[in-house]
Amino acid sequence: MSKPPLAGVRVLSLAEQLPGPYATMLLADLGADVILIERPGTGDPSRRFEGLFASMNRNKRSVVLNLKDPRDKERFLELVDTADVVMEGYRPGVMKRLGLHADALRQRKPSLVFVSISAFGQDGPLASVVGHDLSIQGVAGMVKVPLGQESRASVPVLPLADISSGMFAALGVVSALFARERGQSGSAIDVSMLDSLVSWMTIFLVPRANRQPIRDLPPLDPGYGVFHTADGKQLTLSIAGEDPMWQSLCDLIGLPQYRDLTEKQREALVLEIDPQVRRALAAWPCDKLQAELEARGIAFGPVLGDDEVLRARQTFVKQPILFDGANFDIGRPPPELGEHTEELLSSLQGSGTQASDS
Repeated sequence: MSKPPLAGVRVLSLAEQLPGPYATMLLADLGADVILIERPGTGDPSRRFEGLFASMNRNKRSVVLNLKDPRDKERFLELVDTADVVMEGYRPGVMKRLGLHADALRQRKPSLVFVSISAFGQDGPLASVVGHDLSIQGVAGMVKVPLGQESRASVPVLPLADISSGMFAALGVVSALFARERGQSGSAIDVSMLDSLVSWMTIFLVPRANRQPIRDLPPLDPGYGVFHTADGKQLTLSIAGEDPMWQSLCDLIGLPQYRDLTEKQREALVLEIDPQVRRALAAWPCDKLQAELEARGIAFGPVLGDDEVLRARQTFVKQPILFDGANFDIGRPPPELGEHTEELLSSLQGSGTQASDS
């Protein structure tokens, strides 16, 4: 592939904090021209955390506009005329009060893809409820802390509602653009952070709804877990029902009495087997153990710290999808607030035309 797949696609982003910026980062990494429409003075609230903002806003440009000001609102509409996608992350109703909701913009430009990301969707019983990631994880059934044992340590580290909704928003955009290429009009896309997490919970919720057994996660197989080695390092084993892998592991670490047990038999004896696996692995230096596991085709991975992860892979600065064996270079660093205002708005001067692609 000679150029990124979204080259030539322009995205205007009014979505702040994390879900929208993550979604538009994915689109920008695939070649889209993403323009941040930021509020005067402060810009995206995530700018107060320099590292957070930088992590999600590479390959983008920044324009400062006050959408409550008639002149700036008109400049925004002129930018819409040049855009393929508008993404917003305000509470339901805000864009309508500004007169910039999906119906209004798509009447102006029918081919436009308009994406809204919100906590609980644009309508429904929770639509007016304000919620950030933790609250949405709670509603989705992902926060399971025993009553009376709540603490700071029980708060999830990874903002899964933010990231999942960002990925679904990006998927919605590319799907709508694909449909448009096949002759359909633009789309109004409603991405709920709650719905995104519920989708990720499918493997638990669908069996429960159908009164079927739920697969234990994490698996109870004693070859699945985090283990330490003789030199104070850690690694993971991820044998999840693969009997040949289990047999190879038993041959390696000297547990012949458990070698021929099936997955169900291992799970039934996990409290007996687990300590023995741990003692056996703890006798090995990590490097030597990893070499043996790799040679035998046993699923494993070293436990790395952040600095080691940075050295191991470069996907934190490039999109993780390879096209024909390659991905695409980062074209520009995260923008300063309003860095491209003059450049982009001056390019609109004298155009004075409203899109008419109906």
